Amino acid sequence: MWDKFKKCLGYAWAAPVTFFGLLYAASFWKLGWYKWHGVVGDGLVWVLDIDEAPSWLVGLWRDWAGHAIGNVVVLGGQQYTTDHTLTHELKHVDQVMRLGVFQPIVYGANMLAIKVGCPGSDPYLDNCFEVDARRAAGQVIDVVGQRKKR
Repeated sequence: MWDKFKKCLGYAWAAPVTFFGLLYAASFWKLGWYKWHGVVGDGLVWVLDIDEAPSWLVGLWRDWAGHAIGNVVVLGGQQYTTDHTLTHELKHVDQVMRLGVFQPIVYGANMLAIKVGCPGSDPYLDNCFEVDARRAAGQVIDVVGQRKKR
């Protein structure tokens, strides 16, 4: 019972952020650019429809596999629904359910702190929220270190 209560609190806590994610994803879905994939865990999942989306949108997704806004997850293609990307994005959903409206604020502040205070680090790749999501998905955690080895 306690777990259900915590889950309900998480949904409520994430709701303001999820609202904006729903506005965005539902609008693109209505335009035919995103396809509804379904509910996966705590995420409401859409997928970019590469055949229907305008070229400018497909271009924006070129180097991006997915993103989460509250409980809303959008993936850059159907291939990402069965790989580590979905698990990664669902970890971001979990983060918002824990931190609510503070998650995007703390995420941005973390990036700014890295940019200003750690010039040898990458603000996105070394962001603790991204490291946490990559760890949950079994992805490479030290992406910057891997790149420097090449």
